[in-house]
Amino acid sequence: MQCATATRTASAVCARPRVQRAARCSAAENGAAGTATAVKERKPSPLQRGGTLQGAAAAGKDASEKFKSMAEGAQSTGPVLQLVEGRFSDYRWKNGRWDLSLFKGADGETDWDAVIDAEMARRKLLEDSPIPCTNEEPVLFDTAEIPWWAWVRRFHLPEAEKLNGRAAMVGYVLALFVDQLTGVGLLDQQNSFLGKVLLHIAVFGILFIRSSSDLEKFKGLIDEATFYDKQWNATWEGQERPSE
Repeated sequence: MQCATATRTASAVCARPRVQRAARCSAAENGAAGTATAVKERKPSPLQRGGTLQGAAAAGKDASEKFKSMAEGAQSTGPVLQLVEGRFSDYRWKNGRWDLSLFKGADGETDWDAVIDAEMARRKLLEDSPIPCTNEEPVLFDTAEIPWWAWVRRFHLPEAEKLNGRAAMVGYVLALFVDQLTGVGLLDQQNSFLGKVLLHIAVFGILFIRSSSDLEKFKGLIDEATFYDKQWNATWEGQERPSE
């Protein structure tokens, strides 16, 4: 009897740790399931939602009209400057042309700078990823529809201002150098024939050489002009030319 009682006691003692381990494992599994449920039910943060503001308010405080329009465009119902199924797609591009009514500025007039930006971006996109042109979807937009004064204001005026500033600085430095070297003042240089010649040289030099990259361009033109002569002379190397 004592031996049977001792055996049952030992079995109960040995089984107790197994029951405790099983209980801990079950509790851990339940905790993991509860954590997973809590993670699934957690709402996305503002950073995950892309911010708490939308539309023009997302552009920030005291934002310019350009950034406000960009922020509003991001909330549009259509794509912006994309290639969808091998076709150019933009919510402002309708029937092969830009819908100018969607390029209105704050004053209600057409923002031609935005039209130029969109057309430049469209051509750059198609240049990087060419797509076939079909008669079913012809491109009807022509850059000639943009007024001439918009092109002048966008490209020519900034370039003219830059060139005028460079010509003035170079001319003034050269005139100051001549004044220090010869003692002839600025007014006397302007009235003299030599001074006028040097002034024209400075102005036309600035027009032809606007930046250091222009030097490489002219060098390439010179190499191209003499390329065929060099190629012709190379064919006669090691041979005797007939007398002319």
